[in-house]
Amino acid sequence: MWDGFELPGDVRRHQLSEALSVDAPAALVGASYGGLVCLDFAARHPELVTDLVLLDAPLPDHEWSDEVVTYADEEERLLEAGDFDAATELNLAFWAPTVADRLRPMTRWSLELEIDEIERVDLSAVRARTLVGVGEHDKADFQLIAERLVRELPNAEHALIRDAGHLPAVERPQATAALVRSFLTGKAAHLGVP
Repeated sequence: MWDGFELPGDVRRHQLSEALSVDAPAALVGASYGGLVCLDFAARHPELVTDLVLLDAPLPDHEWSDEVVTYADEEERLLEAGDFDAATELNLAFWAPTVADRLRPMTRWSLELEIDEIERVDLSAVRARTLVGVGEHDKADFQLIAERLVRELPNAEHALIRDAGHLPAVERPQATAALVRSFLTGKAAHLGVP
């Protein structure tokens, strides 16, 4: 999703099918579940994370709305039935309808991964300077999660990414890259995405 983005420093891409390994302090950037993976790593290894960018990241202890629970129940039903194509279409319609064609292969592949669920994150253990970005049109649950992260993380800033939904790096790539770049280089006194 981040191909073509120019960000400061060495950029290493991480696939969820690989173990996350950092041997020197680094900035971590993650979107959606990838944001939760980065947040979990920052809580378990605060000495290795200098900056953290979370874009529409979930929290495992969030009380999900009926809308998200209904979606999750249907996704689980389809996956248990082995209907990965229908589960793919459900995901695309729910999370990213405006960029569905671009995401279809990745979404289908991601549903086949067996990823250990993150059940708990100790937010008080995170020491990294953190940017919490959320798409203006993302589900209400993610607006609430973003607000909570900004309240509970010790050094967090909030950014609303205008005209984006759940995947701003795909829906508004230039604006999202500019926001992330500004945060990581420390050049933004006030973060906002027009």
